[in-house]
Amino acid sequence: MSDIDAKIEAEAADWVIRAQSGVISELDIIALTDWLDMSPRHARAYAEALTVWGGLDATEPVQTLRSSVRPQTPRNPTRRLGVMAMGVGGLTAVAAGVFLMASGALSPVRTYATHKGERQTITLADGTQLRLNTDTHLSVKMTRSARTVTLDKGEVSVTVAHKADQPFRLLTGKLTLTDIGTEFNVARFNGEVRVAVREGQIEMADHSAASRLLPGDLGTYREASGTRQLAKVDPAEAFAWQSSRAIYRNLPLSDVAADLNRYFEKPIIVEGDAAQLRLNAILTLDSQTAVAGRITEFLPVDARTTPDAIYLRRRASDR
Repeated sequence: MSDIDAKIEAEAADWVIRAQSGVISELDIIALTDWLDMSPRHARAYAEALTVWGGLDATEPVQTLRSSVRPQTPRNPTRRLGVMAMGVGGLTAVAAGVFLMASGALSPVRTYATHKGERQTITLADGTQLRLNTDTHLSVKMTRSARTVTLDKGEVSVTVAHKADQPFRLLTGKLTLTDIGTEFNVARFNGEVRVAVREGQIEMADHSAASRLLPGDLGTYREASGTRQLAKVDPAEAFAWQSSRAIYRNLPLSDVAADLNRYFEKPIIVEGDAAQLRLNAILTLDSQTAVAGRITEFLPVDARTTPDAIYLRRRASDR
């Protein structure tokens, strides 16, 4: 073996040890990619070293790899011959797989969902807490360099365990919400995303603009137009669902029904001009029949229940 080949094999062994040890940095990953691209011998040596690594017992010191890049009797000769039979492109693909694993690109994605009327609390490995409201679907991906939650639909409140070296981001539609030491609530339905901050700060950004939300801020983003609106609210309103309550302040009954329909299988349908009546109430989210009954106490409407829906209509005497 020439000195050059010996040097390449030693470098390959060092790269495999670093990549498999779990401490490789992003700069190291870039350097590894450049090293693999230098020549086919580099890619081949890396694949051979990776094969040896796969055959080592967990108790064997890493020095074994440095001294055994070309073992005389491989533990798994079929596997070794299979790797050697690959072309350079295949060897590069093997190395690229290790690159992706080390960078977190292949880190597992965990999915969580709730059904209508169901709530769930999830505590992530870093201590961050996710509280999922009714009819919610989201996924979580954790890597060494970032924590990412993707909200597909529904509502979630987040209490973030702040880690400066591992930013927390929540993606929903076109928006990216970046935590700056925060407790916040995000709701996405009916073409809108509403973000309410109770503690800390949130950066709410899409491809064209970014807004900074502080405690007591409510950011509303309309997905179709990309427009946003900022307002001051009592943060307790956004988090009321955690105690099985919903707070409505001067909201059209049609909007109230749309919100309540997230919680119950049987829809509440508002008929005629009752849709424009405005509700100011705190409703306990226990049973659908009870909720509809409470609405009739606050507004001049009657509730009619059928097997398929609950209909709210303005009382005849008030028309």
